[in-house]
Amino acid sequence: ALNSHFSQGTKDYDASRLVLEPLASTGPDGKPVPNLAAEIPSKTNGGISSDGTVVTWKLKPGVKWSDGTPFTSADAVFTWKFVTDKDTAATDAQQFGGVKSVEAPDANTVKVTYDSPQVGTGKAFVSGYGQILQEKQYKDFIGAKAKDAPKIPVGTGPYKVTDFKPNDVVTDAVNENYRDPDKPIFKTH
Repeated sequence: ALNSHFSQGTKDYDASRLVLEPLASTGPDGKPVPNLAAEIPSKTNGGISSDGTVVTWKLKPGVKWSDGTPFTSADAVFTWKFVTDKDTAATDAQQFGGVKSVEAPDANTVKVTYDSPQVGTGKAFVSGYGQILQEKQYKDFIGAKAKDAPKIPVGTGPYKVTDFKPNDVVTDAVNENYRDPDKPIFKTH
């Protein structure tokens, strides 16, 4: 499956990363770089609480899923619920270890509350393990039903899957709803 939350290794994360995105990735210098987030939360910009237990992400406005529907903070809340349901059996549920709650105060804000102070933004929704799923596509597949979930996710990334044969080939085409039309370098991948 191209749902990164069931990945068995780097090859799976690499394939899904062209389609699915986290709020932020780790840059070459080890510092977070925004993907779906408008900026990296910090104590200076009010995105990290003074005690380090609450991280508030502001989302880039106008981001759309590859099916043309709006990406919102509700998708992040859903992803947390999906991945942390023990019956979903997500391979990366540890990414949300220590998270007490994920809330959507509005359509463009994700509030993550941890049970202890975090270093920087914490690890929830950051890098390959933090890729966000579309609630609309996966809402009926939480828990034990996850095994029957769609194998090809709708994503916010620069590409969308046009052909998928497990353990063989993934073919991608440019996502015409991607927020930066100059970014996809290859027409197909």
